Amino acid sequence: MASSVAQGAGDERAAERPVLTVRQVFDLADRVGMRPVGNIRKTPDGYRLGFGRDGGMRTSPERYPTRAEAEQALWKMAGAGRADNTRDQRFRALVLLATFASLPWGEVTALRRADVDLQARTVRIRAVYVERSTGPLVLGPPKSKAGRRIVGIPAAIIPDLRRHLAAYVQDDPGALVFPGVMGGPIRRGNFRKLAGWPHAVEAIGMPGLHFHDLRHTGNQFAANSGAGLRDLMARPASGTPMARRPEQPRGHEGPGSGHTS
Repeated sequence: MASSVAQGAGDERAAERPVLTVRQVFDLADRVGMRPVGNIRKTPDGYRLGFGRDGGMRTSPERYPTRAEAEQALWKMAGAGRADNTRDQRFRALVLLATFASLPWGEVTALRRADVDLQARTVRIRAVYVERSTGPLVLGPPKSKAGRRIVGIPAAIIPDLRRHLAAYVQDDPGALVFPGVMGGPIRRGNFRKLAGWPHAVEAIGMPGLHFHDLRHTGNQFAANSGAGLRDLMARPASGTPMARRPEQPRGHEGPGSGHTS
């Protein structure tokens, strides 16, 4: 399954979004939340970079004209193994579930513990978060009846979900499955910063990847695995005729049966 960005065929439609391979999805899940250990300080002749290495702190001899260039150099050093990393694993399951269940940001971040059934390998979609341009997050029902549905998830990511629920989710049916650091709903901008999203997607060879592309990738996985039309249309809940049959659990395993494409 090749990773590709299909370009428009000379028409006015926007270029199709990229599709990850299964290996890239798991690589991305491994990298989100990973941050380099280091600091940047301004000097009269530019910016100096301090970085962690083998538990200690060292100073790079290079000087950088801007803070942004110094920060980019720190990320590259960490990616090459020349600087230590810290890692917040709370975002690993978020990436995996959003991809293999084809869930957009507003749906996956609105999930509650009671919505996840690990034994049945399903998640129930019944609410969505919308971030208004004025700032507040608004919780409400999906836009259409098709949005209220049950979606199956592959057995391969069940262990990740189980570990996530044990480590990061309160033992309450109404607890958010993917809370922010302070326990409330997580905002997209905060996620990008905390997860190091731009650096993570660049590290897997997909610079510019959007979170929304994970859902597109999941739908493509299902299509390539031979899922039926009814199954595919139920996943994005787009309001199409098939998607108007909510609460239909999926029955196939999809491509998540292994970490390789």
